[in-house]
Amino acid sequence: MTTDSMPETTLQAQTTRLRQFLSAYMPTAFLFGIVFLVLALVFRDLATGISGAAVALNGAILLYALHSVRQGNIQSAVVTTSVGLLVGGLIILLVQPFFFATLTLTPLLVIILGLQYLTLQPLKRLIAASGACSLIAIIVGHLLPQGVLPSNLPEWFRETLQIGAAAATGVFVMVLLWHFSVLLNDMLASLRSANREMEIQQTRLVRTNEQLQQQLASERELLKLVSALETPVVSLAEGILLAPIVGHIDSRRADTLRSHLLEAVHVNRTKLMILDITGVTTIDTSVAQALMMTIQALRLLGCNVIVSGISATVALTLTHLGIDMSNVETVRSPEEALQRLRAGERLAHLPMVTNGVKG
Repeated sequence: MTTDSMPETTLQAQTTRLRQFLSAYMPTAFLFGIVFLVLALVFRDLATGISGAAVALNGAILLYALHSVRQGNIQSAVVTTSVGLLVGGLIILLVQPFFFATLTLTPLLVIILGLQYLTLQPLKRLIAASGACSLIAIIVGHLLPQGVLPSNLPEWFRETLQIGAAAATGVFVMVLLWHFSVLLNDMLASLRSANREMEIQQTRLVRTNEQLQQQLASERELLKLVSALETPVVSLAEGILLAPIVGHIDSRRADTLRSHLLEAVHVNRTKLMILDITGVTTIDTSVAQALMMTIQALRLLGCNVIVSGISATVALTLTHLGIDMSNVETVRSPEEALQRLRAGERLAHLPMVTNGVKG
């Protein structure tokens, strides 16, 4: 995970730790630089003085890096610190090669530091620079085993410095590794937190989906109820149904009406269906055709059809549209249809239907 893809809280914690690390490392570098300069004066050793100056310069670089962190430039601070470590290590190796074993770890330390804070491209460049510095250090260690300057330090003191440098480097490595482990733990904690949040969101989405499914099922049931209520079918007598049609009829309602009436006729074994269109105020070609298709479909089921309640306006409209209803029996009202049945006029006015074909 790079700094570009880290959560805000993790990035803030990372910045805080880097600032703390540089704040502790900077005075240490200045302290070691002063110690080396004092030793250079005591032993009158130019090489030790150069090493002290290099270490002190590294402390100044760390001070600048700390300022960059406080300004929010984390990657700039890490690159600056890494370059200071690499260059300072090479300078010390040139003048005091007995630090070779310790200084060869510097590129590794730089890479460990860069892994924690740098994005991919700067990290690649830093790894390449660290590899080049390692190669230079190996070449210098073999070609100049005594260094470029003579040393006035006693042998026992050199060994003491080597031990001290090795110990300091070991502590530095452990601090960096600990720093790295803390960063990884923070990242893992952030990922776990993000996963928990995703699980919570997923649970909410599942619940919302279930609620929507229930709501959709309720709406379907409501639509079925509305469709049934739009055209109720009333049983007037055995084998006789009345279907009052009210309101505007569009293509959807016409299809629903046809299905509803056909189902009612089939279930009730209806012989006569009275379609009352008194409540239909307007009619057009599509509505008239849908009405005729419904009548024809009912006849195919062996059911005779009477249309009642045709108003003057609807009758005039049907005439202008050229809709032929001469083969459809019409009455003024459902009561008139029933009166005809009671009076025994049904056989005289209603044509016989055999296998869905009018005879």
